[in-house]
Amino acid sequence: MNCFNCNNKMSKKTEAYHYTESGLDNVYLETPVFRCTKCKEVIADIPVMGELHMHIAAGLIKKDSLLTGKEIRFLRKQMNLKANELADILGVTKQTVSRWENGKTEVSPYNDKLIRMICIQLLQERCDKVFKEVLKGIKNIIPVVKKRRIDITQAQMKEEVCHLP
Repeated sequence: MNCFNCNNKMSKKTEAYHYTESGLDNVYLETPVFRCTKCKEVIADIPVMGELHMHIAAGLIKKDSLLTGKEIRFLRKQMNLKANELADILGVTKQTVSRWENGKTEVSPYNDKLIRMICIQLLQERCDKVFKEVLKGIKNIIPVVKKRRIDITQAQMKEEVCHLP
Protein backbone atom coordinates (compact mmCIF):
# COMPACT_ATOMS: atom_id res chain seq x y z
CA MET A 1 0.00 0.00 0.00
CA ASN A 2 1.23 3.47 -0.83
CA CYS A 3 0.76 6.50 1.39
CA PHE A 4 -2.14 8.76 0.41
CA ASN A 5 -0.13 11.85 1.40
CA CYS A 6 3.28 11.30 -0.17
CA ASN A 7 2.83 8.12 -2.27
CA ASN A 8 5.70 6.44 -0.36
CA LYS A 9 5.43 2.69 0.27
CA MET A 10 3.94 1.96 3.69
CA SER A 11 5.06 -0.81 6.05
CA LYS A 12 2.44 -3.13 7.59
CA LYS A 13 2.52 -4.53 11.11
CA THR A 14 -0.17 -5.94 13.43
CA GLU A 15 -0.14 -3.96 16.66
CA ALA A 16 -2.33 -2.25 19.25
CA TYR A 17 -3.84 0.73 17.42
CA HIS A 18 -5.04 3.56 19.67
CA TYR A 19 -8.53 4.11 18.22
CA THR A 20 -9.43 7.68 19.21
CA GLU A 21 -11.84 8.12 16.29
CA SER A 22 -14.62 6.82 18.58
CA GLY A 23 -14.38 9.89 20.80
CA LEU A 24 -12.91 7.73 23.57
CA ASP A 25 -9.26 7.75 24.58
CA ASN A 26 -9.09 4.24 26.06
CA VAL A 27 -9.86 1.99 23.07
CA TYR A 28 -7.11 -0.10 21.48
CA LEU A 29 -7.55 -2.44 18.53
CA GLU A 30 -5.29 -5.34 17.66
CA THR A 31 -5.21 -4.78 13.92
CA PRO A 32 -2.84 -4.42 10.96
CA VAL A 33 -1.46 -0.87 10.84
CA PHE A 34 0.19 0.74 7.82
CA ARG A 35 2.90 3.32 8.58
CA CYS A 36 4.65 5.68 6.21
CA THR A 37 8.33 6.08 7.04
CA LYS A 38 8.51 9.34 5.12
CA CYS A 39 5.54 11.47 6.33
CA LYS A 40 4.60 9.32 9.38
CA GLU A 41 0.98 8.78 8.18
CA VAL A 42 -0.72 5.92 10.07
CA ILE A 43 -3.67 3.95 8.68
CA ALA A 44 -5.38 1.17 10.62
CA ASP A 45 -6.96 -1.73 8.74
CA ILE A 46 -10.30 -2.20 10.50
CA PRO A 47 -12.00 -5.19 8.83
CA VAL A 48 -15.55 -4.94 10.18
CA MET A 49 -16.15 -1.26 10.94
CA GLY A 50 -19.90 -1.73 11.41
CA GLU A 51 -19.36 -4.14 14.29
CA LEU A 52 -16.54 -2.23 15.98
CA HIS A 53 -18.71 0.30 17.83
CA MET A 54 -20.95 -2.52 19.05
CA HIS A 55 -17.86 -4.18 20.58
CA ILE A 56 -16.86 -0.90 22.20
CA ALA A 57 -20.38 -0.43 23.60
CA ALA A 58 -20.31 -3.99 24.98
CA GLY A 59 -16.95 -3.27 26.62
CA LEU A 60 -18.31 -0.13 28.23
CA ILE A 61 -21.48 -1.83 29.44
CA LYS A 62 -19.42 -4.63 31.02
CA LYS A 63 -16.95 -2.30 32.76
CA ASP A 64 -16.91 -2.61 36.56
CA SER A 65 -16.78 1.07 37.51
CA LEU A 66 -18.82 4.17 36.78
CA LEU A 67 -18.97 5.43 33.21
CA THR A 68 -16.97 8.53 32.31
CA GLY A 69 -18.63 11.45 30.54
CA LYS A 70 -17.11 10.47 27.19
CA GLU A 71 -18.35 6.91 27.66
CA ILE A 72 -21.88 8.13 28.43
CA ARG A 73 -21.79 10.28 25.26
CA PHE A 74 -20.54 7.31 23.22
CA LEU A 75 -23.33 5.03 24.49
CA ARG A 76 -25.97 7.73 23.93
CA LYS A 77 -24.84 8.12 20.34
CA GLN A 78 -24.83 4.33 19.87
CA MET A 79 -28.45 4.37 21.03
CA ASN A 80 -29.19 7.14 18.49
CA LEU A 81 -30.54 9.36 21.25
CA LYS A 82 -30.25 13.12 21.60
CA ALA A 83 -29.21 14.43 25.01
CA ASN A 84 -32.74 15.66 25.74
CA GLU A 85 -34.19 12.24 24.78
CA LEU A 86 -31.85 10.43 27.20
CA ALA A 87 -32.67 13.04 29.85
CA ASP A 88 -36.42 12.42 29.39
CA ILE A 89 -35.96 8.65 29.70
CA LEU A 90 -33.87 9.04 32.88
CA GLY A 91 -36.06 11.73 34.42
CA VAL A 92 -33.25 14.29 34.59
CA THR A 93 -32.64 17.56 32.78
CA LYS A 94 -30.75 17.95 29.50
CA GLN A 95 -28.25 20.06 31.47
CA THR A 96 -27.59 17.13 33.82
CA VAL A 97 -26.78 14.85 30.87
CA SER A 98 -24.57 17.61 29.45
CA ARG A 99 -22.70 17.97 32.76
CA TRP A 100 -22.14 14.19 32.89
CA GLU A 101 -20.88 14.09 29.31
CA ASN A 102 -18.58 17.09 29.80
CA GLY A 103 -17.14 15.59 32.99
CA LYS A 104 -18.40 18.43 35.19
CA THR A 105 -20.60 16.12 37.28
CA GLU A 106 -20.17 12.44 38.08
CA VAL A 107 -23.10 10.19 37.20
CA SER A 108 -24.70 8.45 40.18
CA PRO A 109 -24.40 4.64 40.41
CA TYR A 110 -28.19 4.43 39.92
CA ASN A 111 -28.21 6.47 36.70
CA ASP A 112 -25.05 4.71 35.49
CA LYS A 113 -26.77 1.32 35.77
CA LEU A 114 -29.94 2.70 34.21
CA ILE A 115 -28.00 4.07 31.20
CA ARG A 116 -26.41 0.63 30.70
CA MET A 117 -29.75 -1.15 30.95
CA ILE A 118 -31.40 1.29 28.52
CA CYS A 119 -28.48 0.83 26.13
CA ILE A 120 -28.79 -2.94 26.32
CA GLN A 121 -32.54 -2.71 25.70
CA LEU A 122 -32.29 -0.31 22.77
CA LEU A 123 -29.45 -2.22 21.14
CA GLN A 124 -31.36 -5.48 21.62
CA GLU A 125 -34.33 -4.00 19.85
CA ARG A 126 -32.07 -3.36 16.84
CA CYS A 127 -30.40 -6.76 16.94
CA ASP A 128 -31.18 -10.31 18.00
CA LYS A 129 -28.22 -10.91 20.32
CA VAL A 130 -28.71 -10.67 24.10
CA PHE A 131 -25.84 -9.43 26.26
CA LYS A 132 -26.35 -12.09 28.97
CA GLU A 133 -22.94 -11.78 30.62
CA VAL A 134 -23.48 -8.04 31.01
CA LEU A 135 -26.42 -8.53 33.34
CA LYS A 136 -24.25 -10.57 35.71
CA GLY A 137 -21.45 -8.00 35.80
CA ILE A 138 -23.23 -4.69 36.30
CA LYS A 139 -24.69 -5.51 39.71
CA ASN A 140 -21.23 -5.12 41.25
CA ILE A 141 -20.24 -1.77 39.76
CA ILE A 142 -17.77 0.07 41.97
CA PRO A 143 -19.17 3.57 42.75
CA VAL A 144 -16.05 5.41 41.53
CA VAL A 145 -14.97 6.59 38.10
CA LYS A 146 -11.99 4.69 36.75
CA LYS A 147 -10.72 4.85 33.21
CA ARG A 148 -10.11 1.32 32.00
CA ARG A 149 -8.36 0.41 28.80
CA ILE A 150 -10.63 -1.46 26.38
CA ASP A 151 -8.65 -3.93 24.27
CA ILE A 152 -10.34 -5.44 21.22
CA THR A 153 -8.53 -8.27 19.46
CA GLN A 154 -8.48 -8.82 15.73
CA ALA A 155 -10.54 -12.00 16.22
CA GLN A 156 -13.20 -10.06 18.15
CA MET A 157 -13.41 -7.45 15.38
CA LYS A 158 -14.22 -10.22 12.92
CA GLU A 159 -16.97 -11.62 15.18
CA GLU A 160 -20.46 -10.46 14.49
CA VAL A 161 -21.97 -8.77 17.54
CA CYS A 162 -25.43 -8.36 16.11
CA HIS A 163 -27.34 -7.94 12.91
CA LEU A 164 -28.29 -4.33 12.28
CA PRO A 165 -31.08 -3.63 9.81
